[in-house]
Amino acid sequence: MSTSEAFPFTQTNDEISGANLFAIAPSTIRDARYQGDFRVKVSPTVISQGAHFKSAPSYQSQGWTLAVHPEGKRYAYILTEQRVSVVTESQVTDTGVAERIEGWIALIHARATEEDVHLLETSDLFLELEPDSNACNYWFADHALRTIFWLRSADSREIGLPNSCSDGHLQYSLEENYWIHVEMFPGTAAQYATTALNELQIILLHARADALTSDVPTFPYTAEESEKFINLLQCSKDHATNPYITTVVARLWVVVANHRFFTHFGENHCRMSAVHSVLEAPIRKRSLLLTGISKVLFDLPNEHRRRLENIWVDELVYAAAWRKYVSERVEDLRLTMIWVSQTRVIGPKNICSFIVSSQKSFSR
Repeated sequence: MSTSEAFPFTQTNDEISGANLFAIAPSTIRDARYQGDFRVKVSPTVISQGAHFKSAPSYQSQGWTLAVHPEGKRYAYILTEQRVSVVTESQVTDTGVAERIEGWIALIHARATEEDVHLLETSDLFLELEPDSNACNYWFADHALRTIFWLRSADSREIGLPNSCSDGHLQYSLEENYWIHVEMFPGTAAQYATTALNELQIILLHARADALTSDVPTFPYTAEESEKFINLLQCSKDHATNPYITTVVARLWVVVANHRFFTHFGENHCRMSAVHSVLEAPIRKRSLLLTGISKVLFDLPNEHRRRLENIWVDELVYAAAWRKYVSERVEDLRLTMIWVSQTRVIGPKNICSFIVSSQKSFSR
């Protein structure tokens, strides 16, 4: 990782007394990034003689490295004397903002010592200043362990993480958020990018083979989609440490970690097929009225229900299976419309033939 020289923060806890430190998850920041309503007014501007817009802000000389995300969002990072990288989207070019950030860094390191939390050199610390308040949001991301963590125990519900059944299951949710961190701040993950790319390519190779040899694969990408990503990664190998490529790799890893969480990867009850349910759910009984109606309609509603239940498993839907289902139903509707148009000319005597052919169509 390319970093500027370490900046010695010396502020103490007393200098930010009354402050509040809140644990949050990277997914919270990512979602807000794409949903936020931030607007500015543009107007004609006088361009100064000999202006050089690429010149660095004056505050950068004090240790911060400014970076721009491949999608355009600006962030900054710095290596502290404790060898932990700090990343933030706050405007550190503003001296007042930078001093607040430095105060929080000093406080967090002091609290880590009090809580006996050993911060490894493979860790990032993300900080977000709350506007108009003496508060700060934070998380730690560990590149070696591919996880996020905080200084104290935290309730997953308060942080915004989903329910889990074990520590191993929860770990994939934490790993997903770790990759979200890397996706947002690729500048601090360069030295880990090549290994991540190679591992990801192997995972996608298996996913492609699984999709080609199974009717109910659990991976979210089809064989064709996986092949495209494999080729993309192969072309990217010589540029793995470039932030543009690191961002793409991290985004794909987010999908992998999310997939492993929802399939309960590594658990005894792991989901082995797309139609395999692994979560407890109440048994739903149909009313006698609906059962009777279904019998009158030659059990076609029951067939529809069965197919939908095989798609909607544990409140999880695979896009490829849903597209296939919709395509088949559209084709059925098209055939029905053709039959209706024909019966207007031929007459109702073919209705029995249509019912039989419809049953065969739904039983495909």
